[in-house]
Amino acid sequence: MFEPFVQAGSTAGQKGTGLGLAITRQFVELMGGRIGVSSQLGQGSRFWIDLPVQTAAAAELVEPEAARGEVLGLAPGEPQWRILIVEDQRENALLLSRLLEDVGLQLRIANNGADAIEGFLQWRPHFIWMDRCMPVMDGLEATRRIRALEGGTAVKIVALTASAFAKQRGEMLAAGMDDVMHKPFRLEEIFGCLERQLGVRFLRQKAAPPASAALGEQVPDRAALAALPQELRRDLADALVMLDVRRIDTLIEQVGEHDAALAQCLREHAYNFDYGLIGNALKGVSETGAAARPTD
Repeated sequence: MFEPFVQAGSTAGQKGTGLGLAITRQFVELMGGRIGVSSQLGQGSRFWIDLPVQTAAAAELVEPEAARGEVLGLAPGEPQWRILIVEDQRENALLLSRLLEDVGLQLRIANNGADAIEGFLQWRPHFIWMDRCMPVMDGLEATRRIRALEGGTAVKIVALTASAFAKQRGEMLAAGMDDVMHKPFRLEEIFGCLERQLGVRFLRQKAAPPASAALGEQVPDRAALAALPQELRRDLADALVMLDVRRIDTLIEQVGEHDAALAQCLREHAYNFDYGLIGNALKGVSETGAAARPTD
């Protein structure tokens, strides 16, 4: 039951993928625990987990790491870092490339592992973001082949994957990857990985006071969104669909001219790539507005 499975029969009325319990088991085992189930016909089922935890002493508690501040660009004197993104999903590649280009990194994109090898030979990148599952050639095989090429041991290769399985992480590291990052990624995770693996130095904005951290948990106020000009809401929704990072930032600044608190909330979510949350809030305002309009 805790192994990945595919449901038999017609897929029309099925719900789920058959991966939930398998992923749950992996999380529990990563924490050193166990998971099990007991069931009686007609009475129900009982799932349980057993985790090895104990109360921490006050001296063992670790204070939260202070916010490091938004990355503004490369520090003076940094080399022209070349970054190759290997990703078959256009939206993922576009989002990551725009993020890294905006801070001054040189970017190229490959759609599969075979293209990644060609890109390595022609461009000699310093760093490769490598997707695991791709057509033509997957990230594991591409990594092995790049490592076998001249200069292939010097390039940093980090996996970008949606997989949460410990076994697959081990396979990626065994193939020659330097680290594994999980989707959906966060800005600080991406920049932090580049700092660790390449030694890239970034200029950062002064960190906001800790009290502002709670803003990232807020949902954009629909009443405040509804009060914005319709054209501004529409332009922001379009920019979110297109993943136009620069346009999104510009439009949020325009929101600030109408409502500073709302703009700050949107800025926090945009910084963490919570574009879906912003888009859904805008859509909710549009649908509510459409429902409220009288019909002929």
